[in-house]
Amino acid sequence: MRRFLTILVLAILASAGPALAGPLVPDDQYYPYEWYGSVLGLPEAWGISLGSSSVTVAVLDTGVISTTPDLLGRVKSPLAAPGLPILNGMANRHGTWVASVAAMRVNNIIGGAGVGNFSILPITVADANGATSPSYIANGIRMAANAGARAINVSYLTDDYQPLDEAAAYARSKGALTFVAAGNSNDLNPMSGYDNLIFVSGTNAKDLRWDNGVGKLGSTWGPFVDLSAPADDIVVADPTFESGYGWGDGTSFAAPLAAGAAALVWSINPSLTPDEVQNILYTTADDLGPLGWDEVYGWGRLDIGAAAERAYEMTLTPEPGTLLLLAAGLAAPLARRLRRRP
Repeated sequence: MRRFLTILVLAILASAGPALAGPLVPDDQYYPYEWYGSVLGLPEAWGISLGSSSVTVAVLDTGVISTTPDLLGRVKSPLAAPGLPILNGMANRHGTWVASVAAMRVNNIIGGAGVGNFSILPITVADANGATSPSYIANGIRMAANAGARAINVSYLTDDYQPLDEAAAYARSKGALTFVAAGNSNDLNPMSGYDNLIFVSGTNAKDLRWDNGVGKLGSTWGPFVDLSAPADDIVVADPTFESGYGWGDGTSFAAPLAAGAAALVWSINPSLTPDEVQNILYTTADDLGPLGWDEVYGWGRLDIGAAAERAYEMTLTPEPGTLLLLAAGLAAPLARRLRRRP
């Protein structure tokens, strides 16, 4: 009987989806400099999916340079919050850097590797000098949700997050999650958390809070932090640089790693709800610091490999009714064969 049940379970799982290919280490030129790739479990995630261009990450920033080679063909027509002109990313390249962290093409020989091969929707929410407002960002979040983005990235600080949270609640109802950089003040921010904004703090190569020293930049922490992700020496694409690539520090880059993780989970399992994707990211994160949630790392440092595996496992789990039908369908012929034995 035990052997029969084992055969039955294996048959059900085999009918539900393909086997995993195993970890993939990409051939991108600068991937060896991405120390955080192995920390985040990216090769394990890429063994499941390289990301889908049908999943859109909205980058609410200063525009994205659409001719960036590692983003070519995946940058959608840009939008702008009411009251702002549409920027193309050239006057202020912050948006291009952020977009590249999430979506530099993986395994294409050139440059670095983002989290996945997603589409990017640039939405201008700041002027060329980087000045923004809560209303600009909140309107940008709603525009992103209406345009079908699944992951929305905000690598900007503002003095009032309530309008953003209200907009993020709307985005969640439309099937999207909103990720926000925690800040680089290297100090405590006592701000309370928000129900619909996922704040991402920064870590370094030692899996400690990113901290460049007294009086220098470092990750902000506090009661509002939900997740943490690498923020130190992050490879970014910038076609205005001589090599086309560089390195950046800041939670501006931790946030798109988390947004990219959500986009990769949706690439693997498009049927998941925003609440389910958020739960996957929180429960698969590596718990650093005190046990459970804490104000430095939130629910832990992002583990994209574990999140991808969880999303994949959820594609293999049939609904209870389907499971019973499969079991009944398989049990009958197996029982007949067993009865024929002498």
